[in-house]
Amino acid sequence: MNIKKTAVKSAIVVAALTAAVSAKNYSGAELYTLKEVQYGKFEARMKMAAASGTVSSMFLYQNGSEIADGRPWVEVDIEVLGKNPNSFQSNIITGKAGAQKTSERHHAVSPAADQAFHTYALEWTPNYVRWTVDGQEVRKTEGGQVSNLTGTQGLRFNLWSSESAEWVGQFDESKLPLFQFINWVKVYKYTPGQGEGGSDFTLDWTDNFDSFDGSRWGKGDWTFDGNRVDLTDKNIYSRDGMLILALTRKGQENFNGQVPKDDEQIVVSSSSTPASSSSAPASSSSAVASSSSQQIDPPSSSSETNAIRAIRTTPTAVKESRGLVNAKGAKVTPNGHKRYRVNFEY
Repeated sequence: MNIKKTAVKSAIVVAALTAAVSAKNYSGAELYTLKEVQYGKFEARMKMAAASGTVSSMFLYQNGSEIADGRPWVEVDIEVLGKNPNSFQSNIITGKAGAQKTSERHHAVSPAADQAFHTYALEWTPNYVRWTVDGQEVRKTEGGQVSNLTGTQGLRFNLWSSESAEWVGQFDESKLPLFQFINWVKVYKYTPGQGEGGSDFTLDWTDNFDSFDGSRWGKGDWTFDGNRVDLTDKNIYSRDGMLILALTRKGQENFNGQVPKDDEQIVVSSSSTPASSSSAPASSSSAVASSSSQQIDPPSSSSETNAIRAIRTTPTAVKESRGLVNAKGAKVTPNGHKRYRVNFEY
């Protein structure tokens, strides 16, 4: 009798866990470097995904920023908001969990981010953060928040759907599946005055995604509050020399389409660093219709963004047991902790 009761109880627990894992109807993806570095230049040649209600991104992030124990929040973003693929949002996030400081700006991109490949780059140094697209500077921030970007950061890409219609637009599931295509990634070390041509950056490594390098990259298998998708390794593929992130309905994680052609023609580096012989071409003739002085009005203020985006905010006023959490500080599925290995109590 006791054995039977135990079996029934176990079945109930398993059913509850299964329901929790399957609670969301959609699947997204997050790719991240296993190694974090301090300073450098980070380039990616991408055709972003875009449909109302979605976020397609490239960003730097310091693991543990989300933990509300007084440590600093360290993050630098490039985000294409689905409701307006003709621009992307740049952002620096500092402060502490529950009291983040942001500095969003919006920059026009032509052709639209989901219609053509562009070379996006972030330069992070002790003195400035610089954003470029196709070799053209669109923003440079010196001092201020930059001095609060301490420690190390890893490079990440993700594709997901925010529940905040104010921020990204109303979600339309009829647009699924969506795909973000990454042709190549380059990471440069910060070497002041010692790079090629006297630049401050020296190429460290290049990934052309002819295959998936599990010693360099991890695949997210978690979710977070305010996100209508579960991030899963099933929605990350290496196909025909392209890394693909997908946003799909749950149970339809797959890519059966044709990988788009990237018509790279000329080599341009966003920091005037000549391309290494081992690296891929760095840019195309696509034009970027913006500069640091040509900004698009953001859809909401920084304070409003923090209020509506759970991904950016970890409340500290009320302490609660958070259990297993991901790199953004929100609860993960039971499988998520196996890779991330955290179990914080707030």
